[in-house]
Amino acid sequence: MKTVLLASIIVLSLSSCLKNRLKKDQSVLVNYKIETAFDEMTNISDQAITGSMVYYKSGKIIITKPGYTIGSEKADCNVIITIDTSSSPKSVTVDYGTSNCNCNDSKTRRGKIITTFTGQYIAQGTVITHTPVDYYVNDIKYDGTKTVQNMGLNASGQPYFNVQIDGAATLTTGEIVEYTSTRVRTWTNGFDTFLNRWDDEYDITGTSVASFSTGEGYTGNTTSPIHVKVGCGFPVSGTLEITPTNKPVRLINYGDGACDYSFTVTVSGYTFTVN
Repeated sequence: MKTVLLASIIVLSLSSCLKNRLKKDQSVLVNYKIETAFDEMTNISDQAITGSMVYYKSGKIIITKPGYTIGSEKADCNVIITIDTSSSPKSVTVDYGTSNCNCNDSKTRRGKIITTFTGQYIAQGTVITHTPVDYYVNDIKYDGTKTVQNMGLNASGQPYFNVQIDGAATLTTGEIVEYTSTRVRTWTNGFDTFLNRWDDEYDITGTSVASFSTGEGYTGNTTSPIHVKVGCGFPVSGTLEITPTNKPVRLINYGDGACDYSFTVTVSGYTFTVN
């Protein structure tokens, strides 16, 4: 009995120790925040084109196009959307202003996202580039570019896209994270109902590399496709390995398909839930 009790104490102690280490090791959470922020740039610009910013606003929408403006002047958290289809490439700018806005997805945003596109999203060869300008999400500043290229159809007849992120995040602590990601995003559902964005689903695979200004860093690699439902706004399944410098691998599991806004982290045989 004493042996069992001692073993239980050791296990609990190790578990507590690992939890504390994970709290200090930012790799898992930072990777999630950066990937999510750049993914949201695509969603925001897509919705801006249609004048609908369901998750990503709190005030009114002001749309400015060549020759006319829809909406009132910028005030509080009204979002200004500027669409220019006469330029080459075409562009859409989403401007949250210089003060934090509490958006419908419970995040704060300020700054601009400038998106250029050479053609329609569904057209093979189209290149879309997202550039944040003084852009913050929950007071984390994002810089760099995200480029999405439509590669046409895969062998299963599904549209797929090459996605490249060359970015950086300045954390609220002042620490800077340089981040690059190379991914393939496959449009698995909803591509034949283009006017209904909410049934869209994607599989995402690829790799990432991050380096912290403190000298640490990590690599990331999807071990099974990360499945995203636009109607959920959060990964619902798939696995990802995060390998911090000189530390054990962290296995991220996004679940079995439920939109529960949580994932598990397994490291050194112990599993924790993050939500």
